[in-house]
Amino acid sequence: MHRHIGKRTVLSVATLLALAAGAAQAQQNDPLYRYQWHLMNYGQSVLGDTRPVSSVDLGIDDLHDYNIRGKGVVIGVLDDGLEIDHPDLAANVVPNGSKNFFVTATRGEHDTGPNSFGQDGHGTAVSGIIGAVGWNGIGVRGVAPAAKLRGFNFLVTTFFLDLGPFGQFALHAQATDANIRYAWWDGAESKDVQVSNNSWGGMDPWPAAFSENQIAAFERPMSATRNGLGMIYVKAAGNDFNGVNKDAAACSDETKRRNVGCMQAFLDPRNNLFNVMTIAAVNAAGRRASYSTPGAALWVSGLGGESGVQRQVLLDQGIAPERIDQVLGPEAFDPAIVTTDLAGCAIGLNTNGLGLNRLDSSRSAIDATCNYTGAMNGTSAATPTVSGVVALMLQANPKLTYRDVKYILATTARRIHPDQPAATAADGTVLVPGWTVNAAGYAFSNWYGYGLVDATAAVTRANNFKSLAALVDSGWQRSAAQPAAIGNAAAPARLSIPVAGIRKVESVQIGLTTDYTVAAPPVGQTTSPLPLSVTLVSPQGTRSVVVPAAMAAASGGAAFNLDLAASNAFLDEDATGNWTLEVADIPLAAGAASAGNLTSFKLRVLGR
Repeated sequence: MHRHIGKRTVLSVATLLALAAGAAQAQQNDPLYRYQWHLMNYGQSVLGDTRPVSSVDLGIDDLHDYNIRGKGVVIGVLDDGLEIDHPDLAANVVPNGSKNFFVTATRGEHDTGPNSFGQDGHGTAVSGIIGAVGWNGIGVRGVAPAAKLRGFNFLVTTFFLDLGPFGQFALHAQATDANIRYAWWDGAESKDVQVSNNSWGGMDPWPAAFSENQIAAFERPMSATRNGLGMIYVKAAGNDFNGVNKDAAACSDETKRRNVGCMQAFLDPRNNLFNVMTIAAVNAAGRRASYSTPGAALWVSGLGGESGVQRQVLLDQGIAPERIDQVLGPEAFDPAIVTTDLAGCAIGLNTNGLGLNRLDSSRSAIDATCNYTGAMNGTSAATPTVSGVVALMLQANPKLTYRDVKYILATTARRIHPDQPAATAADGTVLVPGWTVNAAGYAFSNWYGYGLVDATAAVTRANNFKSLAALVDSGWQRSAAQPAAIGNAAAPARLSIPVAGIRKVESVQIGLTTDYTVAAPPVGQTTSPLPLSVTLVSPQGTRSVVVPAAMAAASGGAAFNLDLAASNAFLDEDATGNWTLEVADIPLAAGAASAGNLTSFKLRVLGR
C-alpha cells in the first residue's frame, strides 16, 4: 500500500527573514541524528528491522538550519525525573530550576536525577526528545534544541521492591494532585514555564467522578498562566488500544475484534480539560502506533514509533527464534524513537543487560556510552515531539495564547492514513468511523485527532498570527426534556440542548446520567465490552462518537454515568442551534424492550 503523507510545506520567505536574520547553515554533527527519523525521514536505515516510510516526520525541514530552535522558551517536564547533569541535556537545563518532590541525602530540592532505586529514566528520555542539545558533537538532537528545561518529578519512585519471578513493585507516593498543581501553575519553579509536557496519565475502564467544580479548579488557574496567555499543556492520550493499563489479558477478545480500542482517552479526566491538548501516537509507517489510545478527546498526533527491536541482536545473544516470535509481535521490529537515556550502563533503558538493538550496551559500535536509547516509544514519546514543535512556534511568536497554539496545530496538521477503516460491530453497524469532515471543512479522526503535527506549517502560520477573538464559554447547559428510553442503533435515546452566541466552536464538553445498569464482567474476566454507544450531534449535523460501544468496561454492576468527556471534532462550526446526544444499546435486538433510560444530559461549548 502506498503510504505518502503528502507534499512538504515550504517555509515562507517572510518567516525566514523575520526569524533567522544572519543565521548560518547548521552542520549535522550530532552522531545519532541520522537515526532520529522523527526529525528528518528520507527512508533511511535506522534502528529496527524495517525502514521508516519517507516523509513521515515532524516536517521540521530547514527550521533548525535557520535558527528556529525554541530559543527563549521554557518547557516543564512533569514526569519521573530529569537527569540535570546528562551530557546532552545539561546545557539546556535551567540551573536550580527543577523541582524534586522526593529530597534525599544525595538529591536536593532542585535535583531531579535518578535516586538510589535507579528506576526513573522515563523523564530523561522525554526531555531528550524535546530539548537535547544540538550540534555539540555528541548523541542526539531535540525537536527544540535551544529550549530550556525544568523537571518536576512527581512520578519519582519512592519505594521499589524486586520480587524476582513475581515481578517488581514500585511506589510513587508523590503522584498527587497537589504536585500536579505545583508543576502546572502553583510552584515557584513553574512561574516562567511556557509549555508543560505531560507524558503520563491515569485511567480506569470506567468513567471517573470529576465535578464541575473540579474542572473549574483546574481550568481557571491554567488559563491565568503566562500573564493571561495561558501555558500550553501537552498531554499523552495513553497506551491502551490493546489492553487495560497495558494488560492485554484484561481486555476481552470481543473488544479487540471490534477494533475500537480497549480504553479511550476521555477516561483520564484531565485529557478533557479545555486547556489540555491530548496527543495520539503515530509510527514510522504513518499509521496509528499499535498502542495509541483513541478517542474524541484527542487534539493532534505526534510521533511515538514502535519498539525498535532488531531480531539479529536478540539472536546474537542466544535468544531462540521461537521465543522471539512467542513474545514479540511484528510491530516490535518497527523503529522507535532515539533519545537520551540515564547516563552510563548501570541504569536506564540502555544497560549491559539484554540488548534490543545495535545502540544497546557498552559494546555498541554506534555509541558505547549507554547515554542514549533507541527503544523509547508510546504516547509518552509522541507528546514531547508536539511540545518541541510548540516551542518552535513560541520562538516565532511569543504572544500566542494557548488557544492560538491549539488552533494553529489543528489547522496545519497533516491528514495521515486517509483510508483509516471504520470500526464495526459483527452485524456491520459502524461503532467508530474513520476520518470525518465537519461542517467547517476540517477532518477529524478518533485515532489521530486533526492529524500529525507539521512543524514548518505551524511555525509559518504562527508568525504574524492574529490572535483568536476572546473566548466565549456557554457554561454548563442542561436538557429540560424527560428521560428517553435507550433503544438500539436504529432507535437511540435522544436529548437536546439549544446553544446560542458562539459562532466558532473550539471544543465541547459533555456529561450524562442513565439508569441503565451495565452488567459486571463475567467471573474470571477483568472487563467486558460496553453495550452502550454515546454520540454527540452538532446543529450542523456533524456526528462525533464520544463513547464507543465495545470498549472495555468494568462496571461492577453500576448504572452508566459520565461526569466529563470532551469532543474536539467540531472545530470552527457554528454552535447555534440544538446539540443532540444519542445513546444506543448496540446489542439490543430489534423490538426488544429497553433496559434503561438516558435520564440527563449536560453540555458546555467553548469557542468564539
